[in-house]
Amino acid sequence: RSLIATSALAIGSHPLPAPANDGLCEPIAHPVLNEKLRTSRCSFCFQVIDDSPVPNSSAPPLHCHCSAKCQSLDKNWRMERRAAQKLRSPPTPLVLSCSRILRRFQTSPAALTEYNQLCWDIDALSQDEKDTYHAIMTQCHAFLIAMEDTATAKVAHDLLHPNPTPAYRFMSRLSRNGFSISNSEQIAIGHGVYCGASMMNHSCRANAVPSFWLRDASPPMLRITMCKSVTAGEEVTISYCDTSTPRHIRIHTLWKNYKFVCDCSLCQDLDRDDDVVGLKCKTKGCKGRVRAIPAPNENDERAFSVQPGAKNMSSYKCNSCGNSSFSDALGFQVDSMEKMKILESKMSDITNIGRFDKTAGEQSEHIYHSLKKHCNLQTSFYLAWSADLFVYWCANAFELFPTEQEKVGLCQQALGVINESRSATKCCVEYPGNLTWYVKRGLEAKFRLFVNPMDMEALMMLKKVKEDFSLYYPSSDDTIRTLDESLAAYSFS
Repeated sequence: RSLIATSALAIGSHPLPAPANDGLCEPIAHPVLNEKLRTSRCSFCFQVIDDSPVPNSSAPPLHCHCSAKCQSLDKNWRMERRAAQKLRSPPTPLVLSCSRILRRFQTSPAALTEYNQLCWDIDALSQDEKDTYHAIMTQCHAFLIAMEDTATAKVAHDLLHPNPTPAYRFMSRLSRNGFSISNSEQIAIGHGVYCGASMMNHSCRANAVPSFWLRDASPPMLRITMCKSVTAGEEVTISYCDTSTPRHIRIHTLWKNYKFVCDCSLCQDLDRDDDVVGLKCKTKGCKGRVRAIPAPNENDERAFSVQPGAKNMSSYKCNSCGNSSFSDALGFQVDSMEKMKILESKMSDITNIGRFDKTAGEQSEHIYHSLKKHCNLQTSFYLAWSADLFVYWCANAFELFPTEQEKVGLCQQALGVINESRSATKCCVEYPGNLTWYVKRGLEAKFRLFVNPMDMEALMMLKKVKEDFSLYYPSSDDTIRTLDESLAAYSFS
């Protein structure tokens, strides 16, 4: 499977056919919100609920809607609500997703055909993964029974019995072809299957970008946009993972979720990967570059683990002084990464009212300054990530600082870290189609304008960020509207 351009495609064009010629792709069944967002985002359009959600009786927090219109368009919530009330606990997002796809098959044979054309691979599944898939389909069957949808419940039953292999294939298709739905700030909010886009292969330096349009009274729609131009006959690719990370993390993520090892041009660029790992030689006065020691085989392959933990299995050596004592630094990178994951999870948990408390700021700042002792300030992914985490906290911690002077001080702190880590951030995330880079640039511009509303360079930066975002998102998108408001306010100033 692949998507090959039949004609030249320019930057900003859309390679997938769409009914309205707008490049928007519909999901095979209605996508599912992440569990923690069920009361803060509309379960139909996925937009933030600004006012009190439209009440859905005394149901468990499985569905909330931003408007009566979205509620009336949502064909799932009544049936799913009644079924959920019969269960001990609400169904998980994966159980919801499975049930919706199976129910879709009952009304659309074309959807079944389309889904069965998606790739799958059960040979690489571990027993734990098979057990998990079996449990999800068993819960899906119970949910469909509670829904009193006996026809679809029988389909779920027959996938499991007498042989669960069909259930493994169904779940493998869902796992390998589902998209993590993110908002324009690149924060994951849900999951859905978009069959046309699932035919596209992965590259760590893709030429196309998926973005999700969240609009009133519409399910989340997927749009693929070219971020590089291609000629007829070239393959159109997207990225399946965060490609700003070091190679060993990408390999682990891709194997865990998709069961393949990438060999694209970026994965073969081992010198760049050494830079992104970004170890710093601690020999006094040494300015050498720390490089991985090639494994002793003809292909010059490195020993990367695809097992849980995404551990970097390489050994390293300074190309100037010969120092090879980097096990402590590598261990510190791993420990810091785990701490950053915990902090990132805390800050993204909207149910946690203290997610942006001063402790989170102090912890993220401490991790950043600690990593500077072990990592190259010019190239290290770990340093760039820790800087980004602290800056993100600064952007959301304004309410903790009551005076204008304190707020300005907070902005200056953030800008100090942005400037110090700029080279590392650009090394890791500045490449065509990386929407996270636009988010970072927009934050920097806003910090600068808060400190100095007459900073014209920052104002032009904000305009450029809006222009870049507009290639991928509609004018009604929350981020673009926020950018418009900032531009209007500071242009007036």
